[in-house]
Amino acid sequence: MSDLQGDAPRHLPFVLGIVGDSGSGKSTVARGVRELIGPARVSTLELDDYHRYSRAERQELGLTPLNPLVHNLALMQEHLQLLRRGRPVRNRSYDHTDGSFGPMRTLEPEEVVLARGLLGFPTDELRSVYDLAVFLYPEPDLLFRWKLRRDTKSRGYTEAEVLKSIARHLVDSKLYVLPQADRADLVVRYEIPDWEAPDTEVATTLILRRAAADAVRSDGIHSLGAHVAMEDGEGGDLTVRVASTLPREVVDAWGRDRFPETYDQAAFGTYQDEAGEEGHLVPLAFTEILIADLTQKLRRPTESLANAAGSAV
Repeated sequence: MSDLQGDAPRHLPFVLGIVGDSGSGKSTVARGVRELIGPARVSTLELDDYHRYSRAERQELGLTPLNPLVHNLALMQEHLQLLRRGRPVRNRSYDHTDGSFGPMRTLEPEEVVLARGLLGFPTDELRSVYDLAVFLYPEPDLLFRWKLRRDTKSRGYTEAEVLKSIARHLVDSKLYVLPQADRADLVVRYEIPDWEAPDTEVATTLILRRAAADAVRSDGIHSLGAHVAMEDGEGGDLTVRVASTLPREVVDAWGRDRFPETYDQAAFGTYQDEAGEEGHLVPLAFTEILIADLTQKLRRPTESLANAAGSAV
């Protein structure tokens, strides 16, 4: 395996977690990050594959997919540790169309292992397996809007079915999903000024911690101008505020500078708009570029694959 920015030295896989509530934009952001890094360099681990029960079984038990009891967290951690050491894993697949399980499949770790799902780091022990933990945290009104839009326009649910699902999930979201934000290296907050505001007025606040904060602070994003503000917080945290008015051409220039071989301005910051068509959000493109850039900067130091394979994480 080669470094993301060139050939040798060799690195172990970088484990990136993109976690958030249902409808928070995990698939959208993960797709953008994967395309920036290069699809051939990224293995995607679907954390929903670690469900213990099918959708029908969950309904019989009265459990939502947000409850940790639904997930085989021990197997998830074991597989993440194996992937982190460069070892393949096998697991059955979860089918979102009918909530059933598919055949067993093998995942080979590439340079980056991108783990995506509802519960990626619900415990400190699981959190320790990730090199970069990202939590997507739209404010409630926006999350409601995006989930309702996705499930009715893309997944075939009625509005009444989605509203019932949201109501049933609220308690478990507060108990189990949202607390993961406290363990994340990067928390992405999407915000709108009021309920009537269109998606084009979405602003983004990013809270960076630990090495992620240091990487952005030392590298700087000052070239993006007054529409992006950085503010130091307590304990070394860094807050980055991205205005909805950030010009698209500024972000495109930044993306081309960081990823000259893979950046395509038409492919990043794309999402499903109010009409169910493909739209573009500049703060979303900014977030995708930042996560991919951090993935490059935070690669673990060169290690001996043989030594690492023989040691526990």
